[in-house]
Amino acid sequence: MRRLGAHFQKFLKKINSLGRCYMRVFVSDERKTALKHTLLFSAALFGAFSGPAYAQDVEPEIVNNDTVMSGDPAIVVTGTRLEASGFNAPSPVTVMGADRIAKTASPTVGEALAQLPSFRPSSTPNTQNIFPGNAGARISDLRGLGPARTLVLVDSRRFTPSTSAGTIDLNLIPTLLIKSTEIVTGGASAAYGSDAVSGVINLRLDTELEGIKSAAGYGVTDRGDGDEYFVQLAGGTNFADGRGHLVIGGEYNKNEGTGGCYTREFCGNEIGDLTGAPGFDGRPAHNITTGIRPATLTPGGLITATIDAAGNRTAARGGVLGGVQFAADGSPTEFTYGEYANALFQKGGSGAGLNAFFNDPLLSIPVERYNGLAHLSYEFSPSLSGFIEGSYGHVKGETRGPEIRDGGFPGRGSVIGIDNPFLPDSVRDIMEENDIAGLTIGKLGTSFGNMDSTSTRDTYRVLAGLDGDIGGGWSWDAHMQYGQTDYSQSTINNRISARYAKAIDVVANGDGTPVCRVNADSDPSNDDPACVPLNILGETTYSDAAKAYAFGTSMQDNKYTQLAGAANIQGMPFDTWAGPVAFAAGVEARRNTLDIEVDPISASNGFYVFNQTPSSGDTSVVEGYAEVGVPLMRDGPLGSSLELNGAIRQAHYKNTNANSDSTFNATTWKIGLTYEPVEWLMLRATQSRDIRAPNTAELFTTPVGGVGAFYDSVTGSEIFAKTLTGGNINLKPEKAKTFTAGVTIQPEGGLRGLRFSVDYYKIKIDNAISTLPVQVIINTCNDTGAEDICALVTRNADGYLDTISALYLNLNKQELSGLDIETSYSRALGSDSSFDLRILASKTFDFTNSAQPGIDRAGDNGASGIPNWVVDAFASVEFGPVGLNLQGRLISAGKYDATLIGPEDEGYSIDLPNSINTNRVPARFYTNLGVTYDLIDNGVRKVELFANVYNLFDVMPPPYWNGNNNAVYYDNVGRRYRMGVRSNF
Repeated sequence: MRRLGAHFQKFLKKINSLGRCYMRVFVSDERKTALKHTLLFSAALFGAFSGPAYAQDVEPEIVNNDTVMSGDPAIVVTGTRLEASGFNAPSPVTVMGADRIAKTASPTVGEALAQLPSFRPSSTPNTQNIFPGNAGARISDLRGLGPARTLVLVDSRRFTPSTSAGTIDLNLIPTLLIKSTEIVTGGASAAYGSDAVSGVINLRLDTELEGIKSAAGYGVTDRGDGDEYFVQLAGGTNFADGRGHLVIGGEYNKNEGTGGCYTREFCGNEIGDLTGAPGFDGRPAHNITTGIRPATLTPGGLITATIDAAGNRTAARGGVLGGVQFAADGSPTEFTYGEYANALFQKGGSGAGLNAFFNDPLLSIPVERYNGLAHLSYEFSPSLSGFIEGSYGHVKGETRGPEIRDGGFPGRGSVIGIDNPFLPDSVRDIMEENDIAGLTIGKLGTSFGNMDSTSTRDTYRVLAGLDGDIGGGWSWDAHMQYGQTDYSQSTINNRISARYAKAIDVVANGDGTPVCRVNADSDPSNDDPACVPLNILGETTYSDAAKAYAFGTSMQDNKYTQLAGAANIQGMPFDTWAGPVAFAAGVEARRNTLDIEVDPISASNGFYVFNQTPSSGDTSVVEGYAEVGVPLMRDGPLGSSLELNGAIRQAHYKNTNANSDSTFNATTWKIGLTYEPVEWLMLRATQSRDIRAPNTAELFTTPVGGVGAFYDSVTGSEIFAKTLTGGNINLKPEKAKTFTAGVTIQPEGGLRGLRFSVDYYKIKIDNAISTLPVQVIINTCNDTGAEDICALVTRNADGYLDTISALYLNLNKQELSGLDIETSYSRALGSDSSFDLRILASKTFDFTNSAQPGIDRAGDNGASGIPNWVVDAFASVEFGPVGLNLQGRLISAGKYDATLIGPEDEGYSIDLPNSINTNRVPARFYTNLGVTYDLIDNGVRKVELFANVYNLFDVMPPPYWNGNNNAVYYDNVGRRYRMGVRSNF
């Protein structure tokens, strides 16, 4: 808490400025003085509670079904297309209202959703690190089955894709226009089509908003970085005697990002996984330890091997040039080896301050975004209405990329010949004396600058629709939508591989001037007049011209479009003995297109990293569905109600690119049952068959090259190797079977206000579309020798890993099972006071993938797994104008990596190739605290001040070995604050 005072002062200055601006715009003169004093009062509350807080929600919510809290407005449940008022959805549904978003002071709905236990926030500014692809996006992943298996809707309609994978960036919708978010945590393909394997997120817009709403705020971290600003505004009004209604909303949000790895203690201790031969020196193959630093590369260059005239390489360590690196000016100096040095890393020794993997990545990247949406509706007659809606969103993300990393021997490194004029004379003399023809140099290219990237996304969307009544309890609706996303990505200081190789191979011409060897040899066919000699021995030794030749900017421009339409009809065709039968049917069609254009060097995979290749293609689908809800019992001797729900959908897909096409048909279905033996108890169960059709990225992207560090059990070392990933037009849809069963209890009498539900789910996916993880490909080839897998792995002449290909295939079976638990309690404490409590928990039993037989990722807290338990608890109390809120979030203890075996696991032995010195990660509990104060609340007008503190006790992540410490689940930023003001007139 010691830093709190300084940051609080900075906070007060920001909020004081914000308050003055807000008063000028929104508050009349007579209220300005009161508002100023209330800002100070809010600051005093802030200090009293050691910082602002995380707000608890008092919202219209659904406890995994469509039973609405007393006094709340009715909500149309996303789990079904049916609109019969008495129908209870058999699929689990959770609702997060706008009040939760507001009280957590979340600038975007994606941030608020990430707190729910059923979500795996795998794409956020805290997870994107050095990787530029879709930087700044908030893409949801229900159940941890992958974002492509989560369908995002807006008012039950598909939204324009934000990425080539068809996923949706939740940054694109104005937050103040979101009335509620409904989450179906189970298969819903029969109702909504492809992609709804793990569930559906449906954003409900407040298209009936009247008046003006606004919010503005500022945030900062406890370390003084991560400055954030946001302004939101929305308004709505009737016209034409109430027959028309117009709603407009927009927002601006800028987060300047945090510092790098070494600004937080957990990363500054340089934790790493130091691999080695299993059993050597009494150590397992993997060792989590501190003080991990690069062992075969340095900023100025490290001599790691000597090369004789025949081209044979010998490790330099222990020889005449062992332990020689080059200082910034290129002069030779001593390199101190640490303990247990392998092909990449060592414990201790030289290299302090150089994060072993990414140098110094930003823990949270800078993001700037703005958006707007307008919705116009008009009632032409009592039986016919229409609407038109348009939206635009812009997101810009910036990543601090890696620098070049040429790991020295046993990697290939960079070769410097004895005739290179940049070699110091003292080194050349030793080479001549020992018949050394060349050197392998391990080079960490920090002096060339990071390969920083900028990603921007602009999404345009327009849709129009009609709906009406046709009598007899029947209604219809139809809409058409066109949307386009323009995505661009650029990366500076990206090494051009072929040019770099020529530029560092330097000789002296006749007058002693350094020249590129290709321009001095006897072969004129390889001449390159543009080549400028590049001196990599040192950090300040190269010329600007040499860098400009060997490095460049990689660029890509992508365009994704969607043309979609649908028509639906719903009604009650007849009654049974238990009530009316509900029926819905419809047809849908859409076409998604992908067009990727890149620079010529990227097109040939010519850059060091972040290449993209030209791709194009389109997918089209026509489908029809029907759904029925049949009441089987109402207030009978065996219970209060029994209802049956069933749905079926048939789809035809066609995929086309310049060279080929493919087609397939797909059928999905669902059957569910709800039973209420008494009014306060409901039982439900659903069985469904769901699909996910391959998206444009999986179908059409041509192979793209990259670089990664991988452990190779054949050589017992970790090494940098090239990777290739790409699409496959012959992919077929995934097929999933989902079973859910649950119970909801809502007692009356003295326990009124208490609600409890628990749901079991099991999802089985066949023919899952994915790329095998590169490490899995390497391990499987090494362990089994399977020809089809080993065909994806190539090695160099020395037997070390060179290239691994990971193309999309229908190759996996995935299974996931678990429990969702929800408890809530609401109680009035007086005329103007209330207490609310809500606890959500997710328990994962099994999470397996046939690509890794025998491996269960449930309880694996690493980047590929899901913790056993994720629990989120909210408590809120309001008394008069003041509201206090408390949130606790638990991530249970688990394994570091389910593929490894530690002393805590059965069968552990240091001689196993997957042994590790510890395979456990401790639990983490985060606390958020908040306060709100109603400055004005007269029923018509409301002005509220808010202050929030997140991670109140500054809990740091567990000791993972990578730079961002698995920010998917853990907070890698630490304590941070937000404060601001919101109004509703």
